[in-house]
Amino acid sequence: MREDTFAERSDRSEEQVSGAEVIAQALKNQDVAYMFGIVGIPVTEIAIAAQKLGIRYIGMRNEQAACYAASAIGYLTGRPAVCLVVSGPGLVHALGGMANANMNCWLKLVGYIASSLPGRAA
Repeated sequence: MREDTFAERSDRSEEQVSGAEVIAQALKNQDVAYMFGIVGIPVTEIAIAAQKLGIRYIGMRNEQAACYAASAIGYLTGRPAVCLVVSGPGLVHALGGMANANMNCWLKLVGYIASSLPGRAA
């Protein structure tokens, strides 16, 4: 790397971007317009970051309904939708909707944040 390029980079103020913002931007880049789920630690930040980018978050009463809703939106619009769930029971409850979408070849993106990082936000 050239010295002047390195100097330019080090002179700029570095703006930190959270993992939630990276995930939200990746979803926006995939033309996602809807996100369904139940917010909870550690996925709350992802839902907030997605809303800031214009992705509509729709809260549901349980993960299975959220997954079926994301599947239906994918089917009806031809664009992927997101089912945002927490790890553990949240993911298990979403399995029915994920299997249904898979069997019907419907578009859906499923967000899963591992619980192996306690105390760390996305």
